[in-house]
Amino acid sequence: MKNKLDKYERVKHLPNVTFSVFGESSSPRSYPWHLERYAGMQKVLELGCGKGEYSLAFAAANPHKLCVGIDCKSHRICVGAEKAIAGGLDNVHFLRARIERIGDFFVGHSIHEIWLTFPDPHPKNRAVKCRLSTASFLNAYADLLMPGGTVYLKTDSNLLYDYTRKSVEGWGGRVVAASDNIDGSDFGALGACGVVSAYEEAARSRGTTIKYMAFKLI
Repeated sequence: MKNKLDKYERVKHLPNVTFSVFGESSSPRSYPWHLERYAGMQKVLELGCGKGEYSLAFAAANPHKLCVGIDCKSHRICVGAEKAIAGGLDNVHFLRARIERIGDFFVGHSIHEIWLTFPDPHPKNRAVKCRLSTASFLNAYADLLMPGGTVYLKTDSNLLYDYTRKSVEGWGGRVVAASDNIDGSDFGALGACGVVSAYEEAARSRGTTIKYMAFKLI
């Protein structure tokens, strides 16, 4: 608990972390990812980024892209933000906010990629509305994505994998790539295989297959 409290305090002073404030009303253009120095850079969002393992890896491998990791747990974000500073990565930023509010922080049709990396599958029926591939979230992604932009899902949940396909197709989107076992696919070139988070490593050690999907909404 003490370590977590230390992170709560440290993260407040990190220059690459932005905190949302409940009830705030700011223009999306007031946030750092819309600064002039990032103009022309492709923008990638990782939703539910946790400790930022994917955001850090994407930023390191793609210096021409700006990666923004979003999570509601500031002690988790602290880990990724401090690693970014230590590694000299200036093309990654973190936002502490609830994903339901992402439309408040980004200009419409400004995002090139959105990654859903092992989101909670919310298996109980009463929590279906919380799945990150429900119609309400797909609406938000469509508003944010540039024409031709892509949403990527990586999950160990058969339930979420199947649900997402049906949800996307029911919404009117298009699944452009999918695999129910990423280890037997050739999607590595898209960045799906190149990063293995602590959570994914634990899932693999249990013998769980990792699923992957890419879909477009515009």
